[in-house]
Amino acid sequence: MTLLRSFLSVSTLLIYAVSIYVIVTMGINFPAVYFGDLLKLDWRSQFNTDLLIALCLFLIWVIWREGFTAKGFLFGLMFTSLGFMFGCPYLLYATYKAQGDPKALLLGVHADK
Repeated sequence: MTLLRSFLSVSTLLIYAVSIYVIVTMGINFPAVYFGDLLKLDWRSQFNTDLLIALCLFLIWVIWREGFTAKGFLFGLMFTSLGFMFGCPYLLYATYKAQGDPKALLLGVHADK
């Protein structure tokens, strides 16, 4: 669990640093860039489609993990819209809440069943 927590901590710092740099240098209009690239049907659109599928998978998992509560839907939407800027801190917090138990980490509220 220490390796996972270390990875999540470094990943959080990295994604925030890159995001801040890009916002400062290019602005915050990421939806136009993302959807523009998605519609070009080239390698960027392939990558963006793959990313969208992964984010939707995480959306479903987070909502399910939180027990289909309002908090789960909010966290799922935050994961989908912010990506791992939200996801890494969420997973890092979840590792501590689960007290290092992989079953509790993966299953969330369903771990006790």
